[in-house]
Amino acid sequence: AQQAQQAQQAQQQVVLHAGGALATHRVDAAFSSARLLLSGPNGPVSEQVLDAAAAQSFRIDSRLLPEGQYRYRFDFFVNGSTSAADAKLPVSADGRAQSARPGAASPAAVAGTFMIQNGEVYFPKTPSHGGKQDLANKSASAQPKDQVIPDDLIVQGSTCIGLDCVNNESFGFDTIRLKENNIRIMFEDTSVGAGFATQDWQLTANSSAGGGVEEFVIEDITAATRPLTVTGGAPSDALFISAVGRIGLRTTNPVLDMHIATSNTPAQRFEQTSAGGFTAQTWDMGGNEANFFVRDLTGGSRLPFRIRPGAPTSSIDISASGNVGIGTASPTVRLDISKPVDVAAPETLLRVTNASATPVSRFEVDSNGNVNARGTISQLSSRSAKENFEAIDAVALLARVDALPVTTWHYIAAPDRHLGPVAEDFHAAFGLGSTDKMIAPSDLAGVALAAVKALQDQVQRRDQQIDALERRLADLEARSVR
Repeated sequence: AQQAQQAQQAQQQVVLHAGGALATHRVDAAFSSARLLLSGPNGPVSEQVLDAAAAQSFRIDSRLLPEGQYRYRFDFFVNGSTSAADAKLPVSADGRAQSARPGAASPAAVAGTFMIQNGEVYFPKTPSHGGKQDLANKSASAQPKDQVIPDDLIVQGSTCIGLDCVNNESFGFDTIRLKENNIRIMFEDTSVGAGFATQDWQLTANSSAGGGVEEFVIEDITAATRPLTVTGGAPSDALFISAVGRIGLRTTNPVLDMHIATSNTPAQRFEQTSAGGFTAQTWDMGGNEANFFVRDLTGGSRLPFRIRPGAPTSSIDISASGNVGIGTASPTVRLDISKPVDVAAPETLLRVTNASATPVSRFEVDSNGNVNARGTISQLSSRSAKENFEAIDAVALLARVDALPVTTWHYIAAPDRHLGPVAEDFHAAFGLGSTDKMIAPSDLAGVALAAVKALQDQVQRRDQQIDALERRLADLEARSVR
């Protein structure tokens, strides 16, 4: 009977050993197995399950754990199985696991915290002066029993939670206050039903390690990631979301979906790291009083694209068809350049210059269509690019050239004089080109060259005739002398 009583008493407490320190928890009823869940600064650490014979003593090797605050919880089971791992707990209608089989009087779970600092493990005992943890305490001590409230809890006042809360706490306007040297709010989802979400989350205020970061973090405990971090000292309205869903960066009045406001060069950075196996590359996009720019930071902070303030509407306009307009919102060809100017005072619309210290124009096209080239203009004329060759009637062509009106003239509202035929007469005479409004330089040169060849043929025939006449004349003169 005495042995049974001792076994019963042993089953009503559990001890956690860590780095030479220990914490003893009383359990309100006997249990057949227990499970220890341990989480640390970086999320879940381990889970241990022991049967009743060994469950009074759980051990943690603190040498393998980083410094910071740790939380632990003991769950107890009375279900007739040899271990908690073998227990098949039922699932309630909302998909969450019940704590024991129906009718089983399982003891309430117990929990606590400890700190690892400078290689030592400290279990809290009582607050010292000022409410801080008594880190000098490393002795085993009985822990007060948790309060379990099987009903709604309504507090018509403010609540302070944490080891540093004191009597007569001054709350000000605070409704809930968390007050200690390591503040965490853990959202632990215990759903086990198929299709239910189980991700665990945590709100973390500041790093728990010495010399750590001042920060407020939303942590994904299950995935061990930190999706959102706000560092201490961040300015007011660093991130602002308006009532209509617009996002402001340093502004409380975002006027578009994303609005960045700052006193000097608001910008965005696009940084590709080499972690994915691709070459690292960084681009900036920003704007200020000097320009809107795209900067190739990796390539030496060059600015390959710039727009100056005051640039007119549709300075560059790309249509739905892919046509590019310069100065026009309705480009009808692949590159359409437009500018309203006086025909009598043409302006250069396209210019190509060299890149020397004293740039010289190499090619220009003005608003009247005049082309100035400092170099050779070449047209494709290869035999391999041509077909359907036909010989010409040189005599007929020469006659058409002779009949072709050639005059001097100037373009309307342009004073410069020019010499040549009009396109309508040229097209009617020779049928060349695709329109009677234009004359291709190669066609004009070809007609002139053909006319020269025809004239050369006539000159050769006349030379032959003159040679024959001169021989006859010489022969007649010789006969008359005799």
